[in-house]
Amino acid sequence: MQTIEEISQALSTLDKKEITKFFKEILTLSEITTLSKRWRIIKMLASKDYTQREIAEKLGVSLCKVTRGSKILKTPNAMTKKIIEREQNEHKFAKNN
Repeated sequence: MQTIEEISQALSTLDKKEITKFFKEILTLSEITTLSKRWRIIKMLASKDYTQREIAEKLGVSLCKVTRGSKILKTPNAMTKKIIEREQNEHKFAKNN
């Protein structure tokens, strides 16, 4: 998928505000909502504070979407899992300092 690699390369040169602006320009509101829900699913699963059913109900998504997120987090070396773990570690570090 050369296009994904090109987008990744382009995004790597931007700061957070520029990335946000890029997404708002290129994605529709519906696409942003879908992407945001998928991210919230992953974060809620990683927190282990909610069951899959609770997540599906709270976010108004199908249980299949939540199950997909769960499978991603169980996959060894999944990039999504690495990102979540990195974010959680940064949050813990910031909280302790």
